[in-house]
Amino acid sequence: MNGFWTVLAGALATGGAIGGAQAGQTKVVEVPSPPPPPAPVAAQPAVAADYPTCDGYPVPNPKKKLKPGEKQPEHRGWGGLGPNYGIRLRSFGVQGSAACERTLADPMLVPEFRNRRLSLLRARALHELAEKSDETALATLDEFDAFHATYATRDELAAIRLGSDALRAVALYRTKKAADAHKMLDSIIARRPYSASVRRLASAIRLLFDTDRGNRIAQLREQASYNPVMLRLMLMIALQTGDFENAALYAEQISFDLPKNRGEWSLSGDADRKYEEIQGRAAIRGARAYALLAAGKTEQSAIELKGARDEVAFAVEPPPPRPDGRKQPKRVEEDFRRRVAAGDKATEVLDDWSRAIALRLRAGKMTMKSLADEPERPRGEAMVVMSDLIAQLRADGPAESRAIDATIEEIRRMQDVGTTKMLQMGFDDLVKLLPRGEHADAKPSMRDEGSNFWRTNMEGYRVMKGDDPQLVNLRMGSLSASPAMVEEAAMLVAADHVRGLGKDAFIIESALLVERTVTYGYHGYSAGGGTPQGFEYRLLIRPISLAAGEEPSRQWRAIKVADVRAALAEKYPLAP
Repeated sequence: MNGFWTVLAGALATGGAIGGAQAGQTKVVEVPSPPPPPAPVAAQPAVAADYPTCDGYPVPNPKKKLKPGEKQPEHRGWGGLGPNYGIRLRSFGVQGSAACERTLADPMLVPEFRNRRLSLLRARALHELAEKSDETALATLDEFDAFHATYATRDELAAIRLGSDALRAVALYRTKKAADAHKMLDSIIARRPYSASVRRLASAIRLLFDTDRGNRIAQLREQASYNPVMLRLMLMIALQTGDFENAALYAEQISFDLPKNRGEWSLSGDADRKYEEIQGRAAIRGARAYALLAAGKTEQSAIELKGARDEVAFAVEPPPPRPDGRKQPKRVEEDFRRRVAAGDKATEVLDDWSRAIALRLRAGKMTMKSLADEPERPRGEAMVVMSDLIAQLRADGPAESRAIDATIEEIRRMQDVGTTKMLQMGFDDLVKLLPRGEHADAKPSMRDEGSNFWRTNMEGYRVMKGDDPQLVNLRMGSLSASPAMVEEAAMLVAADHVRGLGKDAFIIESALLVERTVTYGYHGYSAGGGTPQGFEYRLLIRPISLAAGEEPSRQWRAIKVADVRAALAEKYPLAP
């Protein structure tokens, strides 16, 4: 797997989540279990460095002198740190587990610092999972939940339990209890079905451990309604397995459009996106042209391939001359240079698909040997359909027929292995997907966002027309709510808006979870690092009427307005 397909990994891991930097895919590093411990020795006292080694935050700071009857302030120093805080850890393993053990027995961790104790317990479970002490990690997660239940509200418990249950599923898979892991992940989704980030967490774990191709396709199809990025992986698998009717369908529904950005904001990686999109669009349209041909739609295939080449030609057109005849500014020249470079790569991709299409048209007259000697066979993006090309070959006798079948089986086995490698995540990437804590006072504001004059435009929602009149942009933001809450509130806003249009369902064409940061500056100069400003969920949706039979080819991804409202309207009532 190469080119466009290999870059899917990062997108699948984050689902389009945007922050200061987009989380990339990292190779899983197998951390060996520690050797058997030596003879027991006396427990070592905690030192200040153990706290950041355990959970990434400094040592707590209890008051040294208390008046009679006075208790420690619960949020003094770092004592109030709990599940609402992000996880700062950069490495996990045996040293972290030992540090956690020492901090949990440290007198500085006074009973009132219960949220910090919870953070340390969660960190200990993460370290134990990283070192593959799975049974020990399961016991720690039980201790984590039991301790949290001694003081947290029902809603707080439910939110944090999502994360601990996701970690339990990892341990259950590793201990060969796949059926229990499946049930655990299904229950996570059932608890928060309209949170894309919760679905992404459960799906990422299941796709990683469940390597059955049929199960993967079913899982991807279910998740594609909420995370359209999944369509790209579905397209790749359909091409590999010869499911060309669906491959053409998936390729047609892949969108490169993003929900509308705030005018004064910039997204991490946005400067490069329009150049990467030139090659990405070519890869998708070339694949669709092949799928159409393989499905017997030769004329449509030719139209698709020509349209793809015309699109590349338009993307690399030079800027018009300036009216005053002066030289173009450097930024315009640089933009043109980068567009041409991206166009060259896109043309290479389309040339590869053209070779694959031409080869398929005459493959029925070729043998295995002539295919191996063929100088114009695909060598790049189009290698994904190699098993289909081999399936078209002429077999001169039973022995050659068996050789063709064996070759196809081996190619598909290798492709399944390659897909598994694409889906692998480093342990730190998994940790980034864990849900944040929640509490009732930090729900999103269900009202129009302000104008930043009388009230902030960082809270609430906004609905806008899309560039395409069939589409609607909307965003929901909050300074204090969790990502899952922001996503759910946005889904309710979408359902209410679609209902107001007289429609009964909508399709998510594109979605972005944005972790907002603001950098203050003076005359264009930065005033330091960015200040966190909560989360924002952006959607580009297509309202449809299922009752009227609109968009029949897209209805499998439709989300029903009535279902969303039944699940969320009471949880997120509109502001008076």
